[in-house]
Amino acid sequence: MSKKITGAAAIFMAAALLFFPRQAADGASAGISTCLGVLVPSLFPFLVITVFLVKSGLSSSIGRCIGKPFAKLFALPPAAAPAILMGMLGGYPTGSRGAQALYESGELNAEQAERLLLFSVNGGPAFICTAVGLGFLGSVQAGRFLLIVHLLSGLAVGILLGISHHKDIAQPPHQISWPSPAKALLAAVRSSASSMLLMCCFVVLFSTFLCILQQFFSGTSLAVFAGFCEVTLGCRSAANVNAPLWCISLILGWGGLCVHLQVLQGLSFRVRPGRFFLCRALQGGLAALCTLPFQNEFTPKPPLPPVVDVFGSFAQSRPELSGGIAAGAALIILCAALLIDSSGQHNSVV
Repeated sequence: MSKKITGAAAIFMAAALLFFPRQAADGASAGISTCLGVLVPSLFPFLVITVFLVKSGLSSSIGRCIGKPFAKLFALPPAAAPAILMGMLGGYPTGSRGAQALYESGELNAEQAERLLLFSVNGGPAFICTAVGLGFLGSVQAGRFLLIVHLLSGLAVGILLGISHHKDIAQPPHQISWPSPAKALLAAVRSSASSMLLMCCFVVLFSTFLCILQQFFSGTSLAVFAGFCEVTLGCRSAANVNAPLWCISLILGWGGLCVHLQVLQGLSFRVRPGRFFLCRALQGGLAALCTLPFQNEFTPKPPLPPVVDVFGSFAQSRPELSGGIAAGAALIILCAALLIDSSGQHNSVV
């Protein structure tokens, strides 16, 4: 039955490409521009640095210096500290790359890598402060507040996940032989390049179909659907319909299906979909609850036209993406099928 539904959704989306070729082309072009102009130059260096820190053994050295507080808070080995910090600074997919690198090096087991990933899905400071705060809400202060709430809610999820694991913080079972810095850098670049390629493909895919879906959605319906699928459009649409600040905080914590797919791709350890989506909803809910008492402190202003990409770690303008119900449902079904299939592959490996 699920295969029939997925097949019907794929046929529907193929038909949408035929009926809306101009919108599809514009969306794909905008996605490619985003990748070349924002995603690659801003995110790729963070990915390389994060993976290099792990593969060269520097994360272990740094962890011995600053990792004890992280170990006590999150019940993770100290070597996870740099990956946690980079996940807070580098944008949504950076934390998952750090978790993957730590798992490949043997410094985290599969359960620890999964827990690290579950609370390291965070937006970058430039996106939340500049795009959401200044660009969408007309207030840098609102953006800074949203960033603080967003990161604190993610850390709270990490603390909750580690409550039952403080007695079994497993260290590497044997002495790890680290490669030379040159080999570690080469491996980091190769791994990051592979991740970047898949991330760019997802961005182009979602850009294409969201530009088609804008033919059917508008107002509040666009904000709800876009917030579920793509965080940038969701925040912009919520601001345009004067949604309360806690709604935007909820969207940031959830992250959107586009980010979810990019975070989960290329992992060699199992991430249980139910647990992943529960943590995304929990982070969004905690952020919304923390925002609720203070939302009247920030008076919304008309949004500004420049937009910073969700993956950007510095300010950069790009074309704005916008995104009936049947087309949206088809896109969600395809995404769900991909996530379930990916989970099944992890089960067969693990």
